[in-house]
Amino acid sequence: MIRRLAAGVLLASGSVAALAAEVSDPAQVLAKMSKAAREVNYQGVIVYQTRNRLDTLKVVHGVHDGVELERVKTLTGTPSEIVKRDGKVMCILPKDRQMTLDRPTPKGLFPTLTPERLQQISSVYHFESIGTTRIAGRPCEGISIMPRDEFRYGYQIWADQQTMVPLKVNLVSRNGAVLEQMMFTEVEFPEQIPESAFEVDAHPEPGQRIVRAEEQGPRPPEAVPQPRDWRFTRLPPGFKVTMRDVRPTPDGKGIVEHILISDGLSAISVFSARMHAPAGQSFEGQSQMGAVHAFGRIVGTIHVTVVGEAPPETVRLIGESVEPDDAQVGPVEADLASKPAEAPAAAQP
Repeated sequence: MIRRLAAGVLLASGSVAALAAEVSDPAQVLAKMSKAAREVNYQGVIVYQTRNRLDTLKVVHGVHDGVELERVKTLTGTPSEIVKRDGKVMCILPKDRQMTLDRPTPKGLFPTLTPERLQQISSVYHFESIGTTRIAGRPCEGISIMPRDEFRYGYQIWADQQTMVPLKVNLVSRNGAVLEQMMFTEVEFPEQIPESAFEVDAHPEPGQRIVRAEEQGPRPPEAVPQPRDWRFTRLPPGFKVTMRDVRPTPDGKGIVEHILISDGLSAISVFSARMHAPAGQSFEGQSQMGAVHAFGRIVGTIHVTVVGEAPPETVRLIGESVEPDDAQVGPVEADLASKPAEAPAAAQP
C-alpha cells in the first residue's frame, strides 16, 4: 500500500522553513507528497521488504507533456519489468509467469491523496508529524497516517524535503510494528528524463513475453452494480464498495466476481464464484502472507474469498457479512449503510 496537492515541488532554498510552517497541518504535507510522487522526475533503487519477502528494484518516473510515465525493473529474483504510461500497463515477464501489477513504487503504496480525500479519510485516520531523518543521503520529513479504530493498518511516510517525493513508506499495525516497507537506497531527481527510457522493445528476449493491460481505478458508488447473488449485511466503518468487475474463470466454465472495498486509503478485495469443486477442496477459514490476510467461506452455492492488507478481524468480518440476496433489490448504498460493525476484540500485527 502505499494505495494512492496544492503545491508543486519545493525548492531547496527555504524548504525546511516552509515545512516547519506547515507541520501544524500534516494533511497539507501529505497532499504535497502525493502530488510530488506523481509529478516529479525521479529515478533510483528501491528496497521493498515484508516479513517473508525482500526485493530490490530500479524505478524510473517521469512526466512528458502532462503524461505520467513509470518503469519498474526487478534487480533480484525473476527478471521482469512493468512500464506504465497514462493508465496503460505493459509487463515484460517470463513466459511461465502470470501478469502482476504488485510492484512497490512511491506512488503505488498509497493512493492519490487529494485534499478532498484526506478530508474523507480523516474520520477514520488521524495525521501527525513524526520528525525528520536522512534517507538515501537526503534530509526527509515524516508524517504518519494512523487508524482511529481496529479495522485498518496505518502508514508512516518520509518525503525528501526538497522535492517532497516519498523516499520511505512503512505499513504499520496499530501498535507500530512495521509490516511492509519501501525505501530508496539511491535516488536522483533529473530535470529531464528522455522518453526513450520508457520505451519497450517489441521483441523481448528469449523466454520472455509482453503482456498489455489497463489499470482500473475506482468508480463512484452510484456507478457500481450490485453483486448478483449476494450482498453485505455490514461493512467496517468508512469502507464502501468502489469497484465491481466480472470475468470468466480460467477454465471458461464460470465467472468470478471481484468487488473492491475501500475506506479511501486501504483496499480489500472480495472474490465470489459458483462452486464447482467439492466443498472440502475450496479454501475456507483464514490465512496470512506477510501483511496480507485472506478469509474464505462458502455461502450457499457461492465460494467467497476476501483478501487485503488489513487486520485479520477486518477481513473475517467482511467475509462473514456476506449473505445470499435472492431479492436482488436496492442500490449498492443500501449495503453500505447497513448496520455498523463492532470493533474486534484486539488488533494483531
